[in-house]
Amino acid sequence: MSRRSQLEHEVSLAQKRIKEAPQNTPANIRKIWEQELVELEIELNNLTDEEEDNND
Repeated sequence: MSRRSQLEHEVSLAQKRIKEAPQNTPANIRKIWEQELVELEIELNNLTDEEEDNND
């Protein structure tokens, strides 16, 4: 699996976890999840073609 595919999968899972979180999920946990999502999205957006090729 390429690094891009792996990151896309992780972003999808993180988005789903946030969307489907129970209403009583503590705010600090939700904030941590949202920060993890942001970090994954940044890493995905900053991938270069060279990095993708090296991880196939």
